[in-house]
Amino acid sequence: AQVQGKPADIGGYYAVDPAKVSAVMRPSATFNAALSTVQA
Repeated sequence: AQVQGKPADIGGYYAVDPAKVSAVMRPSATFNAALSTVQA
């Protein structure tokens, strides 16, 4: 059983690109909108 999903390009291993990491870790626009209302 595959549990880790698909590999993603995050711009490096130790010094990653924050924009790429954000796009990979928070891919859902709907969920991001809900989180932004809770965090505010």
